[in-house]
Amino acid sequence: MVRAFSLTSDSLGYFLGYALVHARSVAVVSPWMSDVDLRLPLTNRTDKRRLLLSEAIEILNGTQVQIIVRSGEQHNRYLRNQLPDWTEFIELSDLHAKTIVTPEFVYLGSANITRGGLEINRELCEIIENEYDAVDAYLREELNLDI
Repeated sequence: MVRAFSLTSDSLGYFLGYALVHARSVAVVSPWMSDVDLRLPLTNRTDKRRLLLSEAIEILNGTQVQIIVRSGEQHNRYLRNQLPDWTEFIELSDLHAKTIVTPEFVYLGSANITRGGLEINRELCEIIENEYDAVDAYLREELNLDI
């Protein structure tokens, strides 16, 4: 049985920061994605509590990160240019899903990973357990993505 809980969209920046600090791998899936402001939990990996997404990926470089966006969207280019070279950046033409996948948890909801999605709009956000226990398995089985 998968357990779930709701999350306000303004807390999604904290969930993403938590995922980058604690998970060994993370897939961030959103048609539109910005270099959003994240809040990080206390950790010995950085002394900063607020970082931009690109900064967090660079500083927390022990975490394997996949960024998956819709192809052809000008909005995503800025983030792409800010990311460290080792970040896997994937563009898909038919992407509409919004999810953050870790081996343990999955965010599912309506919020794009943008300032509007995290700070302005009223969005639906749920966190569930990842019953596949792996990022790639979840992406393959639930989104039909074989990455």
